[in-house]
Parts: sequence; structure tokens; C-alpha cells
Amino acid sequence: MIPSMMTSAEWPVPSDDALQLSAALVAEIRREIELAGGWIDFARYMELALYAPGLGYYSAGSTKLGAAGDFVTAPELSRAFARALGLTIDAELAALGSHEVLELGAGSGALAATLLDTFTKLGRDVRYSILEPSADFRQRQQRALEPFADRVQWLERLPARPFTGVVVANEVLDALPVARFEVEADGAKSVGVVVRGQGFGWGSARPMPAIAQAVRTIERALERPLAIGYRSELCLALPAWLSALGTSLEHGSLLFVDYGLVRSDYYHEQRADGTLICHYRHRAHDDPFVYPGLQDISAWVDFSACADAAIAAGFEVGGFTTQGQYLLSVLAALPPALAVDLASPREQSALKTLILPGEMGERFKVMLLRKNVSGPGLPGKDFGHRL
Repeated sequence: MIPSMMTSAEWPVPSDDALQLSAALVAEIRREIELAGGWIDFARYMELALYAPGLGYYSAGSTKLGAAGDFVTAPELSRAFARALGLTIDAELAALGSHEVLELGAGSGALAATLLDTFTKLGRDVRYSILEPSADFRQRQQRALEPFADRVQWLERLPARPFTGVVVANEVLDALPVARFEVEADGAKSVGVVVRGQGFGWGSARPMPAIAQAVRTIERALERPLAIGYRSELCLALPAWLSALGTSLEHGSLLFVDYGLVRSDYYHEQRADGTLICHYRHRAHDDPFVYPGLQDISAWVDFSACADAAIAAGFEVGGFTTQGQYLLSVLAALPPALAVDLASPREQSALKTLILPGEMGERFKVMLLRKNVSGPGLPGKDFGHRL
């Protein structure tokens, strides 16, 4: 979920323990910058800030979701979200003749808990695996999923042997480290991070062949050049990440839900400073150097790039729509056993947040990718032609 933007004057002060953890991460990043000659690319900074062992945002023990955390995701808002995904996953499993589900980055475990309850109500026996990089999240998941302990396992890495099943990832793509680039007269360059005072700041843009090539690819797809001074993000890690999923999944489906745009909107002329967004205590801002390790850093997903990388990895796009369109279509057809209490004011408020265009309904997209399987269309109006 995307909170409202805030100013620096509104940043809540962390606890002493949290500040010590952040200081340790700052020291580690400073050492890496110094060893690199005073400059590292932003993707490396983001990777360290989020995933440095024991110190990064997703590797340390701070609370991230819920009232005491930094943001709330759709599964925490309403069980209806997971009920809908459960029906789609159930249809994919039926087409596959499989009972394997793998969730990437399961957060608080709320999505997994409702999915497993949904499968039980649908009479489908599912073996549920979770690949979770955060020790804090894993502990929360184990508590939340205790009633389903006999059906859940946690993995340290993707399955070594190809498997048949469904992979689901809610708000995972946006957490992949992104490079920051700026277009200059002699081409696109990588914007880096430097030490500034006791913390960090933006460094100069430096040539990086991979960035220049990726931006040229974007411009060819757009059929226009990006203007001089244009800044944005791109995820160089996305093709390898999807390739690894393609290697692990012999027959199956990927179901992604995340906030993002198609390429023509992502790199629109008016979006000249990118989509970088940080979450801290249910507020949002655009400064990735505040309290390293204590705030989330992400960028909106380029779903066109995701589709291109998926096709290169052996997948087909099975459907692409907005979260609002998807939920309206699925929730209208929920069987009685999965019905939600639409008379509840709390449920009504949650569904408005999930579905309305001004809330999460249009900003969040649902993408279904398939490999060596055919199945029903993704519910909701299909926007695949815009990819």
C-alpha cells in the first residue's frame, strides 16, 4: 500500500536500538563506498540498504507491516484479496494437475493464511512453500501459519529441481534493487551514491554500458528519445531473476501483484524524476538516505519490462489487468463458502481502498505468466495490449 507523502519535519524519531542498527549499516555502506573509490551505483546502495545480512531493512528484525510498522499491504486490509487470488491459483492448479504453491516474500503471512484457508474450503490439498529473506517475517509467518504447519515449508532458495505449480508474489517485484539513471547529451548514465556528511547523498552520473544499452532499448520501444536531464529507474536484475524462476518452474504459472505501470506511462515525458518511493511509519517520501535500514525503498514496477523478461525466460503472458478490475470480476463470482461480509463497514472501507481508482485499484496491477500450460483467462478487463 502507498501511504501519503510526508516532509522531513514529520519523520518520527526511531528508538535508540534502531538508530544503532542504522548506524552499523551506514558504517558498512561507507566502507563499501570508500573501497569503490568514493562512488557506488544506486542499485548496490539499495541492495545493501534492504538486504545487507543482519542489518538491511528486510534482513534485520524491525517490524515492517501493520500498525507498528511502515506500511500495510492488501492481505492485511481484507481477506477478500486473498480469496480472489485463491480462486485464480486454484484454477491454475487444476489446469496443471498440481498441488504445489510457492510464495515469494510472504510478509506477515496473512496472504498465505487466507490462501490456505481458501484451498481448504475449496477441497484442494495444497503443499505450500515460502521463500522468505527476512528472519523477522519468517517468525511472524510461522506464528500466523501454525494451524497449517503440516502443509507449509520454508525454503532457503528456489527449488534446485524443476517443479510444477504456481508461484505467487504480492509486492515483491517493487523490492528488487533498481538502477537510477540520468540522460545526458552523450547518453544515459548511472546515478550513484556518495558519502555526504554523516550519511549519504546523490553522486554524479557516470557511464555504465549496461545502463546506456538498457535506456537505448527503452527508447526504441517508446519510439522516441528521453529528454536531456530525464531521470528514472530500471531494474537490471529483472531478466536474471525471472530466468531463475523459469529454470525452477518446469510447468506452471506466476501470479504477480504490485504497484506499477506499462512502459509508455512509466517513462512518460511528465514523469521526469522517476518513481522511487520510500516508506517509513505509514508515511511516504522520496529520500532513500534517511535512516538506512529502517525504511523501505522501492520503485514502481515496469510491467512491460517484466513481460519482456518473462517471455525471454520461456513464459507467456496469460493476463494483465488492474487490481480494481480483477477484484471486481472475481469477488462478484465468489462461491458462498468464500463470501465476505459486504455489510461490514470495515470491509466496505477496505474494499474501497483495494478497488477504487484513486486508491489502490489502478496503481496496482495483476499479471499472470504461464509456462507450458494453458488455462482460463485472468479475470478482469485485459490490458495486455498496452504492454
